[in-house]
Amino acid sequence: MSRSNQSQRRLNYLGVIMITLSLCVGITIIMFMVFTYLHPTIFCTSIRSLAIKDVTQTNRNVTISNSSIQSRQRNGDDGEYNLRNYNGFHFRAPHNDIVASSSLNITSNTTGICNLITKIVYIKTHKTGSTTLASIFQRFGYHRNLLFALPKRNHLFHDVKLFSRKFITPWPAKFAKSHPHYDMLVNHALYNRPELEKVIPNATYVTILRDPVSQLESAFGYFEMAKGMGLSKKQEPFEIFMNNPLHYYTRKDYNMKTRSRNGQLFDLGFDPKLANDTNAIRAKIDAIDKEFDLVMISEYFDESLILLKKLLCWSFDDILYISNGIRSQSHRNTITDDLKKKIRLWNAGDVLLYNHFNETFWRKITEYGSDFKTDLETFRRLEKDVFDKCIEKDKVNTKDKREDKYTLNPKQTGTYCRDIFRGDLAYTSLLRKQYKVISTPHNSTKGHTKGK
Repeated sequence: MSRSNQSQRRLNYLGVIMITLSLCVGITIIMFMVFTYLHPTIFCTSIRSLAIKDVTQTNRNVTISNSSIQSRQRNGDDGEYNLRNYNGFHFRAPHNDIVASSSLNITSNTTGICNLITKIVYIKTHKTGSTTLASIFQRFGYHRNLLFALPKRNHLFHDVKLFSRKFITPWPAKFAKSHPHYDMLVNHALYNRPELEKVIPNATYVTILRDPVSQLESAFGYFEMAKGMGLSKKQEPFEIFMNNPLHYYTRKDYNMKTRSRNGQLFDLGFDPKLANDTNAIRAKIDAIDKEFDLVMISEYFDESLILLKKLLCWSFDDILYISNGIRSQSHRNTITDDLKKKIRLWNAGDVLLYNHFNETFWRKITEYGSDFKTDLETFRRLEKDVFDKCIEKDKVNTKDKREDKYTLNPKQTGTYCRDIFRGDLAYTSLLRKQYKVISTPHNSTKGHTKGK
């Protein structure tokens, strides 16, 4: 074969290859144009995630460092805030890292882009770790200038009556016009969905439950129920109560009935008169299942917080905590296997409630996916860092005889540790002071209950 024929053949091969490549590129471009036309949100989300990369970085791989502590320091804890003007009212200026996420209302977690949730109703249940959880919500809202619905007095909306808008501390009328609804309600309130909806429409609902055996024993000791039953001088008063609970429960002078039987169901709005009506109990449980976005489990508090973090699109930093207190030995009772059986029979409603949501809890963990274990390990590592940094070792505050409380490390002079350590009562007091800062300049005597 001549050299000229070989050269011609090579040129033909190259021509075929070039034509083939051109066709492939053309088809790829056409497919891309069709895809982006049919699915623009996917393409836009990719560009959007790049655009907010710097904004969301503070919500990833959160670590505790001196610089992060300093970034959160304010001038004092007792109302001496750095103020900014907002619609004629003064609020604390939020920290720079918080401005970024809250202003865009976008953040990131292990599942990608999500919307930060700030409209929350948290129904506290007695002696379930609910106080620690309440302080987490309060810290989050406090640093973001969110508006809290607070009780008119102390830290309870009402101990025995279902929640009503009338129980809320009123805002000044001028302020209420521009802010018709609150952001958060986290103080003790007996669950009453219709009234709560009027205060915070379209809120995310959260609560927490505890094994009814340990919950009742804890409530009995902490609230010193033995005194009301005339058993305070007896040995093993809790066992005496459980041997004949109706005898003490029905006493006319006993005023803790709602905490002595199915207390968790009661906090969730169940009528205690229906304690023996299994159908009514199951109907209530079904309603709670439909109406609540997350029911946390006290025995798996850290795991519950990981679920909460994902639900609300919060960061690890947002869910860090230091337990508010550990019940003292003097207020604990011995629980035998026989006593456990009696408690479960007496608290049958709470047992049905707990068992149902214990099952749904583990289902949610399964649905979370393979990242759950990694996220839990990361969170616990951060928790240990906070505890080691913020708490003074080998020192306990025993002023309240009912519980032993941790003591802050005196070397940590900034507000970071104090903010995490602060309990719900202290946060409620702090928020009340903020309310006074807002209302004082207007000298308004006419109140307005938001949500009316």
